Amino acid sequence: MVGSTLKKLPFFMPFAGCRGQCVYCNQRAITGIEHIPSPQEVRSTLEMLNEPREVCFFGGSFCRFPYKVIREYLQCVADYAPSGSTVRFSTYPGDLRDDGLRSLIKQYSISRIELGIPTLDSAVLSACKREADPQKIFEDIRTLVGDGLPIGVQMMIGLPGQTCASSLSDLSALAKIKGRDRWDLRLYPCLVIKGTELAALYESGRYVPLTVHEAALWGGRFIYNALKMGFVPIRIGLQETLSLAADTVAGPHCPALGELILAEADAIRLAEESPKGPWRVPKKHISRFTGHRKFGIGRLAFHAGVSPDEVEKRIFYDQG
Repeated sequence: MVGSTLKKLPFFMPFAGCRGQCVYCNQRAITGIEHIPSPQEVRSTLEMLNEPREVCFFGGSFCRFPYKVIREYLQCVADYAPSGSTVRFSTYPGDLRDDGLRSLIKQYSISRIELGIPTLDSAVLSACKREADPQKIFEDIRTLVGDGLPIGVQMMIGLPGQTCASSLSDLSALAKIKGRDRWDLRLYPCLVIKGTELAALYESGRYVPLTVHEAALWGGRFIYNALKMGFVPIRIGLQETLSLAADTVAGPHCPALGELILAEADAIRLAEESPKGPWRVPKKHISRFTGHRKFGIGRLAFHAGVSPDEVEKRIFYDQG
């Protein structure tokens, strides 16, 4: 099993293998894609490549295809992608319980298995219509870790009944299983999307989504803790698409949300490392502090207990 720094080539498979629809999920609206590519269609794309790629199968649950189909997709990459290519896919934690399936997966060059773990709170899982046994999820993850499979996690904030404290508890529980390994992390604030049960709950007043500001603060604390625990954030917020913009009913939908969350995480870290400054920030991150109406400046002022004017006197932007 190998890690990957290759350029990604994603294939989206909306609802493929899903046994039901989570209350918040409409993958077709999120991606704008209706069709699940066949192994033959994947092959046609791979044959056009002239350099190795990380071939990604996202959406639905890759390991809920029949074994024969899983093998076809993986063998397609092995046979037709340029030498050195790898595979990344997303799936439910319980989909690799079978020893035979794990043995099949391990025959191929897998860079990462991204596990959909929006939460480990049984009440929230139940409200979202997901498998609701956290202990079974822990057992499934430990099995994958014990087999040496490379893991990433996809988590969420702002779900029905979820709190910031419960999401941080989820993160700590996963960190204990992770140990010293570095796991990729995707964080998705919950949006209200057309065609979902959550949209009906929102319209009836039974679900109140996060605002952009609330998501920035919650997400910032989450990412700050994740970085301290050795997770590697590779995506914050959904990829912006025309269909996502058109079909989002409510919630923290903002193209800059990822940067706002990172700004909050940086502000927490800087204030803890040097309570009164001076603070040094790489120039490549300057927009986290000076952009978005100086959001990061204001948050650092809040965490340090000083005025924004004082922060601007004590913050320096370094090369690098």
